[in-house]
Amino acid sequence: MRAMGFRWAMIGLAACSLIGVVRAQEPTSADKSFIEDAGQGSLGDINFAKLALQKSQDKSIRDFATEMIHDHSMLIEQMKPLAVKYHVRPVTGPSTKDRALYEELKMKSGADFNKAYLEAMVKGHDNDLRDFIKEEHDTQLADLKAVVAKGETVIRGHAEMIDNIAHQGGMQTPPLPS
Repeated sequence: MRAMGFRWAMIGLAACSLIGVVRAQEPTSADKSFIEDAGQGSLGDINFAKLALQKSQDKSIRDFATEMIHDHSMLIEQMKPLAVKYHVRPVTGPSTKDRALYEELKMKSGADFNKAYLEAMVKGHDNDLRDFIKEEHDTQLADLKAVVAKGETVIRGHAEMIDNIAHQGGMQTPPLPS
């Protein structure tokens, strides 16, 4: 009889343990915000890159913009299944802040555009890299952590690339987050 009670206790502990595992797999509000913000940021970066292709004649900026369109489109596609799985509102456009920056950039041309675009991309990718590093560290969701790790690698590559372009133009950039 005592063995039977022990067996039921062990089954109960196992069930509680499984429930804990299931609960640990639910996204936090920070996870959901990250997924939404990353989608909006990628859409913003794609729009900025398309504008750069229209307005800049600088080969380095144009090459960077082309890579941005490709890579951020890929990041959006990788995040979509997670957004669906975790019931995150579908992203329909860039953030209000990115829309305002787009309008500001749209009014510039030539060297003024190049400088403003470089400044925006340096600052934006520095912030994005910090966000990706933080989310990779904080999230408990294995699938999100894997996508964020890939995204972090992409964003770090963009940050290094835009910093190099900025340095070639004589601009100072902050050290990249690690």
